[in-house]
Amino acid sequence: MTDVTSRVRLCFIRHAQSEANLISHTICGQNNSCSLSPLGHEQAVLLGKRLKYQNAKFDYFLCSTAIRAKQTADIVLEIMNIDLSKLITTNALLEQSQGNWEGLNRQSCYTKDIREQMDKLHIEFSAPNGESLRMVQKRAIDFLEPYIDQAKKQSIEENREISIIIFTHGNLIRAVLQYYLQSNTKYTWLIKQENTSISEILLDQFGTSLVKVNDSGHLIFLIPESIEKS
Repeated sequence: MTDVTSRVRLCFIRHAQSEANLISHTICGQNNSCSLSPLGHEQAVLLGKRLKYQNAKFDYFLCSTAIRAKQTADIVLEIMNIDLSKLITTNALLEQSQGNWEGLNRQSCYTKDIREQMDKLHIEFSAPNGESLRMVQKRAIDFLEPYIDQAKKQSIEENREISIIIFTHGNLIRAVLQYYLQSNTKYTWLIKQENTSISEILLDQFGTSLVKVNDSGHLIFLIPESIEKS
């Protein structure tokens, strides 16, 4: 008799471009009230069209409470004809808090001494009264694990892959990917995350597989017009 094993796919989506993303010299941090830019709205639409065209199916829909993440999720789910009431929002998926640095000029904060601390501490470094990536990682994993455990049981019971889509933020995605892939913490910040990019991992009997990372092809390649008519 063949053993039944679980397959759970985590699909991480970084929010679309926000108004704060347009001010590159300023440290954004959580900035939960920041809305999408006009380009961000277009990016979210393209992501939604892509997922609909690919006939992507998800069992759980999780989202940060930040407005930019929620707006991205709402646009995508509407295009995919998914009931918005299925979206579960939580502070556990918020971006990394930069504490006293939020809203300040990057150059004024990232002094030589600070950069040396960052190079030494890596994901353990935190801004004054802010969070380290390790802290972000812990709150995200603590939130996600019960859903993953539930999804694993469902996968076994229904003998199919269970998918969870997570609308969140760049630094949180980097931290969570580092956790599941057990990569060198020194290079966590180098895990590129473009706006509306897709990063996926698969959890199965073999362990954790990296399926894709920072996939923003929908922003480059046109979706066939037939998607508009379906």
